[in-house]
Amino acid sequence: MPSLTGVVVLMAALCGGGWGWYLGTKRLYRRSVFKDDSEARGTRGWRRRLRQRYLMTALYALLGALVVFALMSLTRR
Repeated sequence: MPSLTGVVVLMAALCGGGWGWYLGTKRLYRRSVFKDDSEARGTRGWRRRLRQRYLMTALYALLGALVVFALMSLTRR
């Protein structure tokens, strides 16, 4: 993989990961005003939301890298 493609794919992965982390963290601290989720406030709910944050970060980073790599390989022909 040429260095320019590698750098652009890495930047896209970092941006996608940052966006996934932002979305995962946003959902981590948001609580409903109208609904009393006592189970969601416990340790089990907190760990579940942490896993979701890490999973979203990894998925968004992978998706960003794949999309940019596909676009660059299509346009370089």
